[in-house]
Amino acid sequence: MRAFLRVIRIAAGLDVAANKTVRVLLEVAHILIGMLAAALIAAAAAWSYPRATDDIWLVAYACMAAVVVMGIGPVQRAWNDDRTPLTPDTKDAAHG
Repeated sequence: MRAFLRVIRIAAGLDVAANKTVRVLLEVAHILIGMLAAALIAAAAAWSYPRATDDIWLVAYACMAAVVVMGIGPVQRAWNDDRTPLTPDTKDAAHG
């Protein structure tokens, strides 16, 4: 089963050992998912309480900014990991 999942990850381009650029893409995807989640929650909250729509969206924008700020560090670490060469003695954190 493990070998099958490895083949699927390599075929999809999601194997970190075979294709290291996937780290940055995953971190950016996490940021986008966090912003989408904040927007969906804000939309639901604004729909349920229309009198506070402006305040709800203000807080949502602040949360989206916080998601982006908190995602900068992981993106930088992923970018640095992608730039370092992968040698046979290097232990990849994702694969033990």
